[in-house]
Amino acid sequence: MTAHGTDDRKAGFAFVAGSLGGMMTMAIHPTAGGALSPAQVEHLALISGIAHSLAMVSFLLLFLGAIGLTRRLTMLETEGREDRLALSGLVAYGFGVVALLLATAVSGFIIPDILLHSVLDPVANTPQWHLVVDAIFAFNQAFGKIYTIAASVAIVLWSASGLRNRANDQSGGRGGLSRGIAIYGCFIAPVLIVLIAVGHLRLNVHGMAVVVVAHAIWFVVVGVQLTRGNGLPRAS
Repeated sequence: MTAHGTDDRKAGFAFVAGSLGGMMTMAIHPTAGGALSPAQVEHLALISGIAHSLAMVSFLLLFLGAIGLTRRLTMLETEGREDRLALSGLVAYGFGVVALLLATAVSGFIIPDILLHSVLDPVANTPQWHLVVDAIFAFNQAFGKIYTIAASVAIVLWSASGLRNRANDQSGGRGGLSRGIAIYGCFIAPVLIVLIAVGHLRLNVHGMAVVVVAHAIWFVVVGVQLTRGNGLPRAS
């Protein structure tokens, strides 16, 4: 196996592992409502820390996969036909991952700490703590939107790059992503952006789960293609 092939396999495994980690994060992500005792908040903080630590690792793996995919998609570049789409996708995804890492740090470690302080404070101060938590939730919503839109834009760009490479390649139709997953990426990513823009998709735990699963389908299928070399440009 060539060095390029080995790198493709590693990138593919990173995509698959990162996607599974993201879905597992949403499965164990704690939800809480109403009054909590100090013991309940401590348990919530523990689970939240585990879930969001897993999320951080998962999305760093996805970023590694994104680097490998971008390198692979740009292998068919020729003079006068540079692949700016794939590189732009990597930049957009990197921008989104930074926003998501900030959001996971806030949700996983800052909010639980604030909740613990609030339950230990006199009841008279509870409204003030509610304002603080609501403000931080709004802060996190903003970062969640940045990630979702940036990652969706990246998926559209990578999918468009794959379709263009496939159309232009003369090596037996192996010049890009498989047509099915590329079309899926060009469809589902704009749908998520529109749903956020019109306010139908709110990025609470359930809304973020929708985003993670929708993206994970694309990442997993592309990851499998990278590990197998199916539908991707041949290494020279």
